[in-house]
Amino acid sequence: MKEIIKHEVYQRVTTTLHKIGTPAHIKGHNYLRSAIVRVYADETYLGKMMSRLYPDIAKEYKTSVSCVERGIRNAVEVSWNRGDIEVLDMIFGNTISYTKSKPTNSEFIAMIADMLKTEDYQYIKD
Repeated sequence: MKEIIKHEVYQRVTTTLHKIGTPAHIKGHNYLRSAIVRVYADETYLGKMMSRLYPDIAKEYKTSVSCVERGIRNAVEVSWNRGDIEVLDMIFGNTISYTKSKPTNSEFIAMIADMLKTEDYQYIKD
């Protein structure tokens, strides 16, 4: 991915996470942002969360794979429990039930990456 485009995607992911209500001070916020940017650029990461995505992020942040997984899970849980319900509904719609449970890490990452790609498609199409 070209550096300018990557920077723009990085900014859009950060803005989306802030709109949702993901606290910027938790480590999982950074891990989650990196995961979404990577999935946006390469969807094959989704099928290889534990074997490829988490290890790549762990290497980037010089931490362990389990810390990355736990940090992302915590960020998703905090976002789901304390986040802006209207923004969450806009992104996740009817795909996840608010009353049943929070989305999995991969569902959360995939839905935000997909939303950003859909916005890009609409922009190109118009």
